[in-house]
Amino acid sequence: MVDIKEYKLDITGKGCPFCLLIVQKKLKNMKSGDVVHVLCDHPPAAMENIPIAMERAGHSFKRELEEPGLWKLTIKKK
Repeated sequence: MVDIKEYKLDITGKGCPFCLLIVQKKLKNMKSGDVVHVLCDHPPAAMENIPIAMERAGHSFKRELEEPGLWKLTIKKK
């Protein structure tokens, strides 16, 4: 049985390129199959930078609007 871990990462108040760098740093310390839930209030990061980078890296990605201007990004490490 694989031990899948879930993490929470709050990057509200941060701007680019720091949003993506913080997420990438977190992913480096995770195992394949682990999931991180990211709270983000920076539209360019939530709508473009993080999704594009996750797709290129092969991680699965889902974005949900929590409230106007706040997104929950769910990333599963490949």
